[in-house]
Amino acid sequence: MNPNNWLSVFSFCAIATLLSISYGWLVKKEKLPFNSIMAFNDTQLQFMKIWVNVALVIGVIIPVIMWIVFWNTPILRQFFSCYLLAVVVQLACEISFSRTFCKSVVVIIGTLYTGFRIWQLWSGLQLVTYSQPWLGLLWLVLLFWIANMIMLTTMAIPSILPKLDSYSFSDEE
Repeated sequence: MNPNNWLSVFSFCAIATLLSISYGWLVKKEKLPFNSIMAFNDTQLQFMKIWVNVALVIGVIIPVIMWIVFWNTPILRQFFSCYLLAVVVQLACEISFSRTFCKSVVVIIGTLYTGFRIWQLWSGLQLVTYSQPWLGLLWLVLLFWIANMIMLTTMAIPSILPKLDSYSFSDEE
């Protein structure tokens, strides 16, 4: 399956949207035991503010520039168009669902879309032979999203997990 065709992108966005709405609604109704907000400390919050700006530059602006540069190459125009469509849908979902349901839904949305984006970029690297510096920029975008997935799994996802009560185990028989 190719993640850089319209059917794949629309299908993924539909499934991710349904999962995100389900998560947001269930957390809002307190049917899932996840935190409705991200429990970041001050240092993590500062890091996240910087991270979002880096994501804007590397994950959005660089691909928009490459989309414009490669507009006359149909296969790359489709690749970057699919990539950017997924970005736009992700941002729209994050903004609207975090207001409608709960703030922590952005972690779920971000995780789903980051995984899909890594797949899109890996596939996009295989499409053509890129010249320098374009190949380097595309690798930078891919490596950023890999780093984003690491950040999500080590910092963002733990921030929405419920705190486990400490249980004491006794030797009862």
